[in-house]
Amino acid sequence: MLTADHKRVLILSQWFPPEHAPIGYMLKELAEHLAGQGFHLEVVTGFPNHPTGRVQSPYVKKWRLVEKLNNITITRLWLFTSERRSLITRALNFLSFVLRSFLYLLTCPKPDLVFAVLQPLPVGVMLLLVAKLRGFKVVFNVQDLHPDVMVDLGLIRNTALIALLRWMERKAYARADALAVICEGFKQHVRGQGAIRPVAVIPNWIDVDEVHPDPAAGAVFLTAQGLDPAKPVVLYAGTIGHVSGAQVVIEAARQLPNIQWLFVGEGPVLSGLRDQAHGMSHIHFLPFQPRQQLNAVQNCATLSLVSLLPGKGTYSVPSKVLGYMAAGKPVLASVDAGSETAHLVNSAGCGWVVPAGDATALADAVQALLNDPVAAQTMGQKGRVHLESRYTRSAVCTQYENLFRQTLS
Repeated sequence: MLTADHKRVLILSQWFPPEHAPIGYMLKELAEHLAGQGFHLEVVTGFPNHPTGRVQSPYVKKWRLVEKLNNITITRLWLFTSERRSLITRALNFLSFVLRSFLYLLTCPKPDLVFAVLQPLPVGVMLLLVAKLRGFKVVFNVQDLHPDVMVDLGLIRNTALIALLRWMERKAYARADALAVICEGFKQHVRGQGAIRPVAVIPNWIDVDEVHPDPAAGAVFLTAQGLDPAKPVVLYAGTIGHVSGAQVVIEAARQLPNIQWLFVGEGPVLSGLRDQAHGMSHIHFLPFQPRQQLNAVQNCATLSLVSLLPGKGTYSVPSKVLGYMAAGKPVLASVDAGSETAHLVNSAGCGWVVPAGDATALADAVQALLNDPVAAQTMGQKGRVHLESRYTRSAVCTQYENLFRQTLS
């Protein structure tokens, strides 16, 4: 087996702790794992500003800031940020990071391998160009199918821009030294778009020691937030994005006013949800909580929700489901029956799937599960067992380690 000694791996990610982005925390844990196996690790990222667009204290933007975390070097690069959340400011945020990373990768100590999430798509073209100039390997991780999701939502309509993005997508798939995708459906997609190198299906993961069944911690959290731990709580935790279809949760909550409905998270549709929930005092909103509260948040629920817009399940596998399963909570998924999320919930036996966008079906399922606490508890236990067998941090990080070793050899 190829030794990791003296092999330099660079992880490129616009999101990294202390930002509350699940992919950032996963990449941090992956970097820690690889460093523990003897690789020389550098993470290249931006200054933390997700999701508000405001750089988090105590950070102040500079051209470059270098930090050390155990055996990992963290290089933070200047990028454009704005508290005005629009398609233009988001594009400038992404593109500034791509350009700044390009300049840095031209001059930094040459890595043997660069690993990056393929988002935004210009990252792919940029990395392939620098790799050709400097001679390092490139592995892309596919978390979402771009530009499909943006086009499908109507956020990108210019035909010339769509054609350019699709060209970037095909180039990235075809020229990468290896690809890591999070589900079989994504593997079929990238193969259909021209991927010819190894494509590994490696799921996302969660630290099952960090998040675990702990009802007492959940009760303390609810009390601290002014909620009643003796009453049922339906939880929606995580990023509330365009494809989430979280509007269906508000409409379901409208039908069940005697239950506490709790959103913990932020995202581009949050303000619309607040407007939709106006006058309904049984619906509560909290921002992202500090990382040390993650276990308490996941444990405050009686049951947990995930939703996706109809027809959008192919393009997203919400990481929030793994958090629910880790805490041993039953999951109600308002998603398409053929989606990857539905497949996960059904195969784990950790909950029920109801038709995407059907608020009445969701409300009925919530009430039915609350009326059958034994069934709900059994589902939660099954989810935890399934997670421990397939989605643990050590097991999945080892899959990435093996992929990197094979690529380097």
